[in-house]
Amino acid sequence: MDGMLELRRLAIHETGDQRSGALVGAYRHMGDHLKIGVGYNFTTYSDNLTDLNYRRQGFFINTVGKF
Repeated sequence: MDGMLELRRLAIHETGDQRSGALVGAYRHMGDHLKIGVGYNFTTYSDNLTDLNYRRQGFFINTVGKF
């Protein structure tokens, strides 16, 4: 099992807006080439930087393939 902690900061210079937060997750190895994880996003912004409504906090599911 693997754990993850990510600190995030978003700064938009044109509007003078700044946001920060954290993301945590836990991953389980499924064989030699796949990890499946769940976590929670404590930030209020999305990875899609064109989405500026700042309502993206919540749970996520993620898969990672390794070769």
